[in-house]
Amino acid sequence: MKILFTAIFVIAGFLSYPAAQIRGVVGIDDDPVLGDAKAKVFIIEFGDYQCPSCRAFWREVEPRLKKDYVDTGKAKLVFRDFPIVQIHPEAMLAAMAADCAADQNKYWQYHDKVFREQDKQGEDIVRFKVADLKKWGKDIGLDVAAFNACIDSAKYKDEVAKDKADGDGVGIQGTPTFFINGHVVGGAQPYPVFKKIIDDLLK
Repeated sequence: MKILFTAIFVIAGFLSYPAAQIRGVVGIDDDPVLGDAKAKVFIIEFGDYQCPSCRAFWREVEPRLKKDYVDTGKAKLVFRDFPIVQIHPEAMLAAMAADCAADQNKYWQYHDKVFREQDKQGEDIVRFKVADLKKWGKDIGLDVAAFNACIDSAKYKDEVAKDKADGDGVGIQGTPTFFINGHVVGGAQPYPVFKKIIDDLLK
């Protein structure tokens, strides 16, 4: 599935980079979707698991979006990987680990776990190791042997790289970047920015 989009400007001062630079078509690929498949509003996040701004969105905005729109069947959410390894060295590994968790139908549980564990250590970039990623999988009840083997084999390296290439192809320069039914939001915007766009789309 592909969605045509045009860039919009949101509240000045919050953009991490100019959303107007984004041009093209973005699709969901085969990434896990959270919410009702028939939901009217589709939120695609291109994110980085080691990005403090992505973690801020996860902490402050995503729970409210889930409560108000995803859990009520009005919106669905997908996370596509955009690891910026030049500044977030473990982001690629975390993205591959999340896809490994998806093999056991626990993608979103692991998604939350990765951000939660980093959040315990502050708001800046948090470094972690493969051993940490494996421990977090065990903590959420994954089959440890299968999960660890998946990580060690780099099974999803190409999948993560494809997400990154798709993001590069439409001009994404930073994370998080969101596509909401044809609207682009750059950066970890406050909840009211998302609410206004979604509510307008639901009218």
